[in-house]
Amino acid sequence: MQKYEIVSVPGCSLWTAYQGNGPALVCCHGGPGLWDYLAPVAEMIDDLVTVYRYDQRACGRSTGGPPYDVATAVADLDALRDHWDLPQWIILGHSWGASLALAYSLAYPSRVRALIYLCGTGIDASWHEEYYRNRDALLTPSERRQLADLGAQLSVVQGAEFDAVERAYCELSWSTDIADRSHAREFARQLFVDGLHINFQVNRVLGKDGRHFIERPIMVEQVAALQIPTLVIHGALDPRPARVARHLAQCMPFARYAELPNVGHLPWIERPDLLRGVLRPFLERLS
Repeated sequence: MQKYEIVSVPGCSLWTAYQGNGPALVCCHGGPGLWDYLAPVAEMIDDLVTVYRYDQRACGRSTGGPPYDVATAVADLDALRDHWDLPQWIILGHSWGASLALAYSLAYPSRVRALIYLCGTGIDASWHEEYYRNRDALLTPSERRQLADLGAQLSVVQGAEFDAVERAYCELSWSTDIADRSHAREFARQLFVDGLHINFQVNRVLGKDGRHFIERPIMVEQVAALQIPTLVIHGALDPRPARVARHLAQCMPFARYAELPNVGHLPWIERPDLLRGVLRPFLERLS
């Protein structure tokens, strides 16, 4: 049974949810600027762990203002740990949330029991150009024009028209994260939560700061020193290249890499059986 709580931390109030039994595990959603969409992942493992989820600062159902940077995102996450009086927890992060989970692990390694790095972008800055090439290749010329037009409209429309444009933009953009093109739009819609909107300022500002932090040359040395059990999971058909996730796992002394075949960026939607099949054994071995 899920329980919900609004937790006050310095500078904001964070929407949270938790369920399950056992050691603590926290989920960090992607974006940045989105909201928690990882309830289906929590349901896969909540008999093994107590799963905590939250909307990040100024995102979804949470409040708060700047600064939108990695240091503040890490501090917010640790404030939640402190609020729940947890000496340690397992951190699972998806996409941008995987970068946040890694940054938290580097800041507070003694507070991290294990790290689950799901469909992240690694520590190699070369992923950017390859991702955009891969994404464009998945769209028809007409869809690429439509995406550009919708993106331009976002800055000028308001009210109900903005809602419709934002939804169409996200649905088309997120469809490239689905390996099964015949169901891409249908699956992409599952990320939406009625009444919630992307915080585009957080996306822009925190996204930039996150890339600068994660892609520093010193990161190879830092992750090589992490003594934390780590599971790196990536979809073989994610437009974000699998090689950068594989490289991260190779840099970490206690990391295992699992590549899911015929899966894109959202494995719990496309192939929940495959994701469950790697998550549960990893958590079972921890206990």
